[in-house]
Amino acid sequence: MADDAVTLSIPASTDRVRLARVLAATLADEAGFDYDEVEDVRIAVDELCFALLDAGPTTGTLDLTASRDDGSLRIDGTCSFSAQPTPSTDEASSELTAQILSTVVDEYDVSFDGTVGRFRLVKTRS
Repeated sequence: MADDAVTLSIPASTDRVRLARVLAATLADEAGFDYDEVEDVRIAVDELCFALLDAGPTTGTLDLTASRDDGSLRIDGTCSFSAQPTPSTDEASSELTAQILSTVVDEYDVSFDGTVGRFRLVKTRS
């Protein structure tokens, strides 16, 4: 990650996801992304945070780390669960989320390992 990495820890609650969106939009704007690209990053962070938080009862915080490098913005998110998370099995919802993310960012992934969930997104400025 770049030396100017920014970290944010918020309560692992869907009520606090707006703080993650503000961080993402602010950093995208500072990186010179145009209005539509800033909105793309904001939408992606929203989708990915909810993908984690909707997987089960969380403990503690949702931790975000964002960094910029050569016209790209990368945001990683991590949270812990009180039990084995169960990602959404609603196929229509999962497909819609995948379509949205494929449209708004260059790379993304969501993974669960034991009681930890993670996401990563990369958006490159056009």
